[in-house]
Amino acid sequence: MPLSSIQQILLHTIDEQFPLYLHDWQSISTQIYTSPAPKIQDIWLSLLRHHGFLVQYLDPDQLILYGEYMVQAPQTLLFYIKYTPSMAMQQVTFPLLSQLAAIHAYANHCKQFPVNIKWLIDGQASTPSTYLAQLLAEQRSLLQADSCILYTTKREISKVAMQTELILGIKGHLQVEVSLQTATRAIPASYGAIAPDAAWQLIWALAALKDEREDILLEGFYDHLQTPEDEVIEAISHLPDISAELRQAWGTEQLVMDLKGIQQHYAYWLTPTCTITLLNSALSPQTSTSMDDTVDNTELIPTQAQARLDFQLVPAQNPHEIFTKLQHHFHTHTSYPVQCRLLSASQPIAISAREPMVQQWQQAIQNVSQQPPLLLPLAADVDEYTLISRQFAVPTMGIALPIASVATGAPAPLEQLRAHMKQHVLFLTSYDRQTPDHANRLSSH
Repeated sequence: MPLSSIQQILLHTIDEQFPLYLHDWQSISTQIYTSPAPKIQDIWLSLLRHHGFLVQYLDPDQLILYGEYMVQAPQTLLFYIKYTPSMAMQQVTFPLLSQLAAIHAYANHCKQFPVNIKWLIDGQASTPSTYLAQLLAEQRSLLQADSCILYTTKREISKVAMQTELILGIKGHLQVEVSLQTATRAIPASYGAIAPDAAWQLIWALAALKDEREDILLEGFYDHLQTPEDEVIEAISHLPDISAELRQAWGTEQLVMDLKGIQQHYAYWLTPTCTITLLNSALSPQTSTSMDDTVDNTELIPTQAQARLDFQLVPAQNPHEIFTKLQHHFHTHTSYPVQCRLLSASQPIAISAREPMVQQWQQAIQNVSQQPPLLLPLAADVDEYTLISRQFAVPTMGIALPIASVATGAPAPLEQLRAHMKQHVLFLTSYDRQTPDHANRLSSH
């Protein structure tokens, strides 16, 4: 798409001012490397305040920083980043500096910034999800926005792709503990032909959950699945085949069903799972050994067995409905008492690839970079995505920037910084709803 005259002016301004931004990046990097962890948030506070943000800490420990740049625009964006010492410097400094450069460029040439900006910078190394959830609830009115963007790290399965990732959602999760008891007294293994074995009883019930083709047999499990969008299928088809790298990293001879290429990516990103993460059997703690107190425990039939099941869910699957179906499954596949305990449950959350915010970022990146962004439909283990999306009920997207490395052949960090600044300024221009004639928006200087 051809760039407008004001977009070209703003991009030119980024190039002109880049030595100044480069100096900021080098200064901030030095400060971060030499400052104790508790003082790093003060660096971001000073930087945001210097560029016109109203800034405050939201917690007594001064580790969760909030800043806002409010210009009475019709739309508000909330940006979230979780800073930890293990993050690459680019992952935290590039997003902030890029936005500040875009604001500065606008201030030089335009009378009105097109969107309100809010930042939430989480500096706690291991923020408990319950703590963040409480803070988001308490500060709901302060943080409320029309859309949310989370900066995060690249997914393990796509690290070799040196392209920006746009993450459209988070997988749902269901974790369940199942326990089964077959007897209250110890039974010697010699009675194995007639005595119930808790381990086998549980194994048979578990085996009825999934077949050798990885299809989950739980009744109604797939009833509400949604067909992935064509844009998502197209996006994952461009991911590199890393099946060999995964086999080597995991020390396994082959992936499930020897999946490769787009089949591997489709299964990983878009398919729900049922995994046994724990399986053991033993005597029940209440089991009596009155039959023969001299029998060694290794010669006893297990009277109790436990399993932990982990489900990764995709949009429209309800973890609580699946838990109910799971309870019914175990009660109908064994005649012995079964206890199902729900350990955790969260709904899958996703936005459409056609969401305006997604398309605006795609267009901005494509106008600057030779490498288009990757659309990743469903990530896992990004608790902040779930909390923010659920709390504010607005379109939420994750962004993961590629990390420059000579070994990968990626652009140098400085060129990546310049490119991201340009992408950011183009993204912000997409919120400009003024008339096509930009001349009347140029300042007199």
